[in-house]
This record gives sequence, structure tokens and C-alpha cells, in this order.
Amino acid sequence: MLEETVDQLKRAYGEITVQYGDEHDYLGMVLSYNPQQKTITLNMKKYMEDMINQFEQETVDEIKIVKTPANNNLFQTKKDADSILLSKHQSMQFHSNVAKMLFLAKRGRPDILLAVS
Repeated sequence: MLEETVDQLKRAYGEITVQYGDEHDYLGMVLSYNPQQKTITLNMKKYMEDMINQFEQETVDEIKIVKTPANNNLFQTKKDADSILLSKHQSMQFHSNVAKMLFLAKRGRPDILLAVS
């Protein structure tokens, strides 16, 4: 039955890639199936490590280690007079990292979603 489905997909979409096994890496998510416990585990540790390493290589500012990004000033905004515009490169880096964190928050780390948003 599985081979029939694969054949139908090949006819519909042309060349496709099929993976078999209990562990699959898809879009930075490692999905592991445990047949004994009948559970599926989602792991995004490598995605997070890659994101942090890329950020550390690209940033020139001091990196602060904190327990949570949601501190006392989470909902406070700066007045326009106090704001400093980012350079084009910093702006692109910022938006790229926020998008990566949103992807991570929606899939593997919902606890950071409020602070990332």
C-alpha cells in the first residue's frame, strides 16, 4: 500500500524523495518516533545552536546571557527621540533572527513566543 502511494505521488509530482525510518530531519525539526512508547519527539536543538552560532559570528555588539528575554520592560517602548536607527546590515540581521525565532517559537519553543513577538 505504501509503495502504491509513493508511485501515485511520483506520477503526480515527478521526482520525489522518500525517507524511511524512525527519525527525520525536516526544516530544522528532528522528528523521532518511538514505536515501543508510541510517541513522537520534536527536537530543534541543532536549529537553535546554528542560529546562535550565526548570530555570534555576525554581531559586533556585546551579547548578554539572560534566563528569559521577558524582563520588566517587555511592554515599554522608547520615544522616537531616544531611538537609534539600525544600519541596513543590522536591520536585515535583526529581521532574519526574529523570523528564525518566530519559526522556532511556533514549533518547538512556545515559551518564548511572547517575548519574540
